[in-house]
Amino acid sequence: MRVPRKAFILAAGLGTRLRPLTLETPKPMLPLWGEPMLARTLAMLARWGVEQVLVNLHHAPGPIVRYLATQPFPQLRISAVFEPEILGTGGALRNARWFIDEPFWLFNADVVADVDPAPLLRAWRKQKPLAACWLTTAAGPRTVRCENGVIRDFHDPAPNHATFCGLQLLDPRILPFIAPAGFDTLIAAYRRAQTKGHRIAGVGVPGSFWADIGTPVQYVQAHRDTARRLGHAGETFTLPAAAVLTPRERALLATSSRFPPTSDLRPLTSDFRSPIEVLPPRGSNREFFRLPVDAHACTDVYKQLSRSLILIRWSPERADNRFYAHHTRFLEALGVPVPHLFLDAPRDRFLAIEDLGPATLEARLPGLKPAEIRTVYRRLLDVALRLHCAGLPAARRARLPLMRGFDAKLYAWEHAYFSNHVLRARLRLSETQIAAVAAELQTVAAVLAASPQGLIHRDFQSSNVLFRGAAPVLIDYQGMRRGPVAYDLASLLCDPYADLPAALQQALLRHYAARHPQGAAVAAAFPAAAIQRLGQALGAFAVLSQKPGMESFVRHIPTAARQLRRALRAHPLPALAAVARRLAQAAP
Repeated sequence: MRVPRKAFILAAGLGTRLRPLTLETPKPMLPLWGEPMLARTLAMLARWGVEQVLVNLHHAPGPIVRYLATQPFPQLRISAVFEPEILGTGGALRNARWFIDEPFWLFNADVVADVDPAPLLRAWRKQKPLAACWLTTAAGPRTVRCENGVIRDFHDPAPNHATFCGLQLLDPRILPFIAPAGFDTLIAAYRRAQTKGHRIAGVGVPGSFWADIGTPVQYVQAHRDTARRLGHAGETFTLPAAAVLTPRERALLATSSRFPPTSDLRPLTSDFRSPIEVLPPRGSNREFFRLPVDAHACTDVYKQLSRSLILIRWSPERADNRFYAHHTRFLEALGVPVPHLFLDAPRDRFLAIEDLGPATLEARLPGLKPAEIRTVYRRLLDVALRLHCAGLPAARRARLPLMRGFDAKLYAWEHAYFSNHVLRARLRLSETQIAAVAAELQTVAAVLAASPQGLIHRDFQSSNVLFRGAAPVLIDYQGMRRGPVAYDLASLLCDPYADLPAALQQALLRHYAARHPQGAAVAAAFPAAAIQRLGQALGAFAVLSQKPGMESFVRHIPTAARQLRRALRAHPLPALAAVARRLAQAAP
């Protein structure tokens, strides 16, 4: 069999579950990373060698007709047929009998897919089936029971069953099994054909990607899942508010008394086209969005703060997420600079805070002069002193909810995190070697347990520092707890994102120690704190680099290892030193 020349794209659906996004725009024309989903389908078919394409239309056909009129794919001859009433996938095929005179591709236009057709073609040639259907392990609205490459039945979603993707290579012999009139489905036609002994092949394709865009949540997630595959890793994307925010979240934003009256917030309840910028994932169970606000409609006070809001949707899977709003109010009262909190809806797990822009200290560092770097870090150390010296007494008075402080269990957890994800999974060390490192890390924990304690940020690094003007502002402080203050210093000064020179590290450490009541003891514990913190960071980099869209974290491993080697010169640990040497030399 030669490569199929024809393809039929099903684009007549109402997109009911995606309303209001689909009230005026048909689902196949919704953009994915700025390009209509239909365009991506056509581009894929063109790569496969398809020459003729038929598209069926019903709901809001205008945008599709206008797009096809541009003929963006000159190698394809594209035709469209309008269905006055929805006839289902089977009825659509019945209406297209004139087009179906040879094996052809059938594709749902409202999915995102990237797949190699070769396995489907091989199954077709080998089994001579009535249809060869692409199956995936991704969750979807229809699953199948497949045995030895043959589909036995089609089901609603069921566990441990493959998902029917809506892409298939189909033979014209399917036509007699479609009802002669009225609504009908392709699955019903498949079942009729199976009762007559016809075979429907099910084919998995390793390395493929598929996502169903049935709901706003799925639409947003498809952007995240395809970011790296489509060359947009780490980028933001903008979608209508109705795609991103639930009706409840839009209502909270529109009715909160803490917001000044603006032309952008109030219409959110009705204007689903209001833009929302979806920010890249971070290393937490939270989603971040940027809501532009019309500065001209804001009060003078709000103009001074920001021209947009950061919206945070948090998950209860991590206990520290529950503390963000409490800690924001506490730190602001303590005099520690943090973003202003404008909305706290704990039952909805939804927050709105001041937008301080995307430029973290990590991002700004390459453009700063040495004197400017020293100034910024001294300001941050002064903030740290305020937190470390005044934080615990104030937290006790305020009965502030905190995560469990640094104790033997937490030190052991960080050590296990490092051992499991770096020593075992990445370096594949023997258990004897791992035990030797573990024994050394216990001595580190003992040093830190005996060092000066205070209220610490716990993730005090350059990626968690933003700016209000020239003043640094802390973020991601929900993990605050009692612990060794040297841990925060190590997080900031031995930060792999910043990679400060040794001389500057020591100068800044002296700056802090000269102002802390127990400065000498803090400085003495600093190398042990650096070892503890960098072990935790290395574990985090190893874990995060395995997550979709976050693969770039792997590049920080050699830098963290070099910082670890520097700390080990002041606190020698031979087994750990050997590990650091291997990690520092390894390519990301």
